[in-house]
Amino acid sequence: MQNAQLLLNPLLHLAIIVPLLLIFMKERTRENYLRVVTIAFCYFVCYVALTLQNYFSCFNIIGGNWNWDGKIYSVICGVTFYFLFCRQFSENNFFTLKQNREGLKPALWVAFAIIAAQALLGSLGNAEFDIESLLFQLSMPGIDEEIMFRGVLLGLMCSALREGGKPSRSPAIIINGILFGLIHALSFNNGIQFSVANFIWTGMIGYALAYIALRTRSILIPMLTHNICNFCNNLLSMIL
Repeated sequence: MQNAQLLLNPLLHLAIIVPLLLIFMKERTRENYLRVVTIAFCYFVCYVALTLQNYFSCFNIIGGNWNWDGKIYSVICGVTFYFLFCRQFSENNFFTLKQNREGLKPALWVAFAIIAAQALLGSLGNAEFDIESLLFQLSMPGIDEEIMFRGVLLGLMCSALREGGKPSRSPAIIINGILFGLIHALSFNNGIQFSVANFIWTGMIGYALAYIALRTRSILIPMLTHNICNFCNNLLSMIL
């Protein structure tokens, strides 16, 4: 039963996302249908890699209170998928340190805004000081999630979907944010579990990070912003 749930969660998310991808597809071409299939495949495999050690103890190597192993497996998947499928989104390749200067200023404003918001939420929390938590939040989430969500998946979405006019209205970053919200809020555990608050908040964060990636044409600032957000949130909840 538990092993079956490993597969049900990403399928549940994709059941919502794939129709949206098809609705906003810019052209009904073989290449774009292939991109949609690639999005579904990459997301499914990375989700399984992320949660694998929860179901098979042989994959739990590092241990600890946080999902170090799953994050490492997810990073490996993300990097592998980038090299396998980068030709499908070569015009939206965000795996670069080079920044788009035209979009850098608005992207930085958004980055500062979400860091401040996360810090404010952390200041309202109450947690015990834990060095492992701080190290984990300062490193792993921003690496594996940005490689997968804003690197591979957003690149594919930008290539397959309509532009939507202004960057903030891009269907690619909206759907990317929705998917980011779903992975944090929607699960199947002896029935469907859905947290509206988590979906709204993490969906907004995902949207903002996708916007930053789109404006800067790079996952560098989203990656740094993501880790700083998580670190500040946890640190302030521990010391205030």
